[in-house]
Amino acid sequence: MANFYDEWLRYWDIEQEERATARKCINEEDLEWIRTKQDFRAALLCAREIGSITSGVTMLAEIPRACHTGKHSHGEEAIYIVQGQGFSVVDDLRYDWETGSCLFMPFGSVHQHFNMGEDTVRYFSVTALPLERFAGLAKVMQYQEAGETAIGETEKFKMAEAEIHPEYGRIVLRAKDAPIVSAKEQGAFRAKAGGEFFNSMAKEMRTAGIAGHRSREIQLMWDPRNKFKAREVEITAVLCDEPGMHSGKHAHMEAVLYVLQGEGYSIVDGERIPWKKGTCFHVQGPQTVHEHFNTGNIEAQQLRIHFGLRANYFQPITKRVFPYQYYEYSSYK
Repeated sequence: MANFYDEWLRYWDIEQEERATARKCINEEDLEWIRTKQDFRAALLCAREIGSITSGVTMLAEIPRACHTGKHSHGEEAIYIVQGQGFSVVDDLRYDWETGSCLFMPFGSVHQHFNMGEDTVRYFSVTALPLERFAGLAKVMQYQEAGETAIGETEKFKMAEAEIHPEYGRIVLRAKDAPIVSAKEQGAFRAKAGGEFFNSMAKEMRTAGIAGHRSREIQLMWDPRNKFKAREVEITAVLCDEPGMHSGKHAHMEAVLYVLQGEGYSIVDGERIPWKKGTCFHVQGPQTVHEHFNTGNIEAQQLRIHFGLRANYFQPITKRVFPYQYYEYSSYK
């Protein structure tokens, strides 16, 4: 038998070698779109299948006009509607949505999405399949394949009485209902939110009276006021920066950023990563130092994602070894 302890001592170095050569960024024009049983058109953004060292799967998918996705079930999923309008059926209840809506599919829920608008729906999806596979819980069940929606088919679904399920928490948050926190309010928001995750952030990030590192945040799944109960996956917020401004320089565990609008660049562990609308880039962690710069003439908006493995487990308990760090303040005062 090989000396197992010597192998353990090499784990960190091996991991760093793998991270150095992993995919860190992908642009819209580089996506490989495919047809699946679930989606007419889907492409991976950040996933081990395309060379990213990540604990989850991030992808884009599209639903043509007058069509629906397949019907399936699996672990938790977080969804953001990039464009379009329609509804999702989650455990036989209908939840309507439009551009800018954030959705949560509870673990094991049977769900399906319908395009009810004139344009193609594009949605952004996050799951934690690699973690589930490691834990022996990756059970994906397909009940119906993607197809055209028959006349009258959508009339059979019962509308949910509320957007917040009594057991599973919020299922859909529409853009108009999402709280907005300005730069000056971000420190106070995090201080008030409390809990292990927010308390493990750098003091500068959760101190009332100190401006945050983005111009504003459109709060989605990490704001307790929104009553999401996701544990595996989280689309935390839309992070916004004004033209010519930059975020603070900081470091933490894994996060994924998807650019909804604007252009600029980020410095991630000393590497300059240019981005534009449709770019997805990966902050690998742990303690990956990064900073974002808006070089365009409109507000930059980035969808921010992290996984429950970080938020609900590792960040709070490993802070002595891998602390959340803040280095330089942003442009905002």
